[in-house]
Amino acid sequence: MTPSCLQIDSALSMGAHESQSLFWERHVGKSKEFWQYATPILRDAFGEHFSSYSPNDIYEAINSVNPGLIRVEADELTYPLHVILRYRIEKDIVDGTFDVMDIPQRWKEDMASFLQVDVPNDKMGCLQDVHWSALAIGYFPTYLLGSSTAAQLEYYCRKDIPEMSQLIEKGEFSKIREWLTEKIHRHGRRYKSLDELLEAQLGEKLNPQYFIDYLIKKYTDIYKL
Repeated sequence: MTPSCLQIDSALSMGAHESQSLFWERHVGKSKEFWQYATPILRDAFGEHFSSYSPNDIYEAINSVNPGLIRVEADELTYPLHVILRYRIEKDIVDGTFDVMDIPQRWKEDMASFLQVDVPNDKMGCLQDVHWSALAIGYFPTYLLGSSTAAQLEYYCRKDIPEMSQLIEKGEFSKIREWLTEKIHRHGRRYKSLDELLEAQLGEKLNPQYFIDYLIKKYTDIYKL
């Protein structure tokens, strides 16, 4: 089965939707600059429990990489593998080359291959998500499209707002939000696809290299590789 243009455009549109939460969660909330700002707030709220930790300690802890069973609990480095695993299973089922009854065993094999994680039961494995039971076939890739879009948006946001790091460190987010409003939010469904939106507003279509570069730079620094 070949996906229609409408299906592809819908996936790209949902990628734009997913990118907005991921932009704030990862490129702001999980940034080193944010924890310079937020650590004093954390100390005020929890007192001595965080008094001995520096902003960098908290930043590295929040961004630690721990391959695990559950997609929604995955760190941002291993999360794409959860999506790829599900996409491959979905694609083979839709293509008619794989039987639904074989999903549990395939899941266990792929989790061991992708993440070196053993799956103890289906609750922690192929039954952990609601998407397939709700017939949301093809939704999982939008999470990865959103990740790639968010990284591309951050790149261009930093170009247009050179002081972005300093703003985050001071807890001043309005200028960043206004940039997103100008580039993304105000357009609604004006464009037929995510590619059209990005090309019109950033000058190029979706380019996953920004996401790859972001992950390499961030985790090379964290793990001193």
